[in-house]
Amino acid sequence: MTRNRLPNRRPNETTTLVFGGMSFAVTIGFFPANDRPGEVFASGAKSGCDLDYLLDDACVALSLLLQHGVQPAALAKSMGRSGDGTTPASIIGALTDRLAEVQP
Repeated sequence: MTRNRLPNRRPNETTTLVFGGMSFAVTIGFFPANDRPGEVFASGAKSGCDLDYLLDDACVALSLLLQHGVQPAALAKSMGRSGDGTTPASIIGALTDRLAEVQP
């Protein structure tokens, strides 16, 4: 599978995501040719804490998966869910849900 890199200048969208009582700023970068998500960044955890580092690493991994052609809906479907079967079990699942929501 070949990586499809995003251009240096690309459209993006920043929104707020609330998960576990915390508010996160989520920025999604899009491939200009087809408006498909190609990267994700998230911030909102206290700088330097474990969650901050986890979010950074998760966003790198999710972005690489998107750039290798994995569909956002497939990512969201594969994440763990809470007891109700629909609510994401983690912030990473919530990020993939957000990616799937913006998929054209």
